[in-house]
Amino acid sequence: MTEDSPKAAKPGDPDGSASFGALYDRAVESLLSVPVSDTWIDSASGRTHLLTAGDPSAQPVIVFQGGNVTNPVTLCWIQTLADDYYLIAPDTPGQPGKTTVEIASDFGLWVVEVLDGLGLDNVAMLGISHGGGIVLEAAVEAPARIDAAALIAPAGFGTSLSLDLVRIVLLSLGYRFLPRQQLLQRALAPMFTQSISTVDETIIETVGTALRTEDLRAEFPGPADPESLAGFEAPTLVITAEQDPFFPGRRTCKRAARHLPSLEECVMLTEERHFLSPAGQHRASERIQTFLGEHTGVTQ
Repeated sequence: MTEDSPKAAKPGDPDGSASFGALYDRAVESLLSVPVSDTWIDSASGRTHLLTAGDPSAQPVIVFQGGNVTNPVTLCWIQTLADDYYLIAPDTPGQPGKTTVEIASDFGLWVVEVLDGLGLDNVAMLGISHGGGIVLEAAVEAPARIDAAALIAPAGFGTSLSLDLVRIVLLSLGYRFLPRQQLLQRALAPMFTQSISTVDETIIETVGTALRTEDLRAEFPGPADPESLAGFEAPTLVITAEQDPFFPGRRTCKRAARHLPSLEECVMLTEERHFLSPAGQHRASERIQTFLGEHTGVTQ
């Protein structure tokens, strides 16, 4: 690992992006109450940037970020885990952040590169939204390297068409061509549990910048064939949001139960949407804390 930091790069922008770099740093300052450090991993695919939080001598947990936001935006959901664990959060290739690896064709292989670069044979993993699908790809590619898996509002189990999802897609496309703040807020409102007017402006601006400048993709990460998860034996916790327009809570729980033989529990947070409220984030963190304690031996 190395500590120097090249210019933050925005996927799809060969000149890099001052806007995403500034938004990333703003999110660290405004959303994270725990101290974090930056580090880098070099691999055959390029350079992966990571944020770390907690005591480096503590039990490590790899945290994979959500999509169309910077790493600290979703790291803040579970930052209280840094009291007991060493959180290691890599910037996902192809997502807004500082990693210079291009979009990974196989996220499972990229996860293996990250583990090798960190010198970790096996570790507990936590994936939020897009990051949940990445953990599931790693569960197929290298199941023995995952000690336990916790997934929050995870991709990887498919989605279903709904009026909220149609609204999000159409308004997001409209905002891409007519970038008005009111249009952006209308597009994002169905994603957030709390009123959009109370959401931190850095989060709104980050998603808006992604919608305006990124190559919007309809695919989410996850195994091409969910049956390939049959050999994954690590204990797994899934937390869903009842009113999630992307990965509806009940549907995702049913699919997780069908395809994850080692699923211990699927907890559905009632009246929550894809972006959990502060109360929902707290509930998810508490449940994950208990789950990890049961499987890592870390006492609270």
